[in-house]
Amino acid sequence: MEAIILLMFFFVLFIFAEGIALYLLFAFGLFRLASRNEIANAWLAFIPIAQYYTLGMVVWDRVSAGFRDVLPWLMIGLAAAQIPLMFLQMIFPPIVILSMLLSLTTIGLVLYALFELFGKYSDQYVILLVFSILTLGLVGVIATFVIRNNEERPVDQAHAA
Repeated sequence: MEAIILLMFFFVLFIFAEGIALYLLFAFGLFRLASRNEIANAWLAFIPIAQYYTLGMVVWDRVSAGFRDVLPWLMIGLAAAQIPLMFLQMIFPPIVILSMLLSLTTIGLVLYALFELFGKYSDQYVILLVFSILTLGLVGVIATFVIRNNEERPVDQAHAA
């Protein structure tokens, strides 16, 4: 019995360490991209919800004009709104539907931003996005770190339309 508890402890510790490592990979990659784009407050890439602002600002020039100023703040707002909703779910369980909708919307916006990010710095942006979706974001995190030193690709007219 004690061996099982010890094994579970090490498993949880491993998962926690892996999560921290992946978080730092994404943050360093995003920080580097933000610094190269001369984005003010690039250090926000290391703060959990605020990193969505940095992600939105890195892809700012690739997003349609009407959505540019809204995207970073919308991603932050949706992610931050989920925190109180988690606590409200315990009191009023039907709020779980609203929480799920906010989560799906946030995931959709992050995937859109990652698509634009990959399109900005990689020729294989569709493949990176598909594998990011299939691996539940794992490839997206690693790819952000890998492309941090890539040169910016010119805007593709077919992609921009």
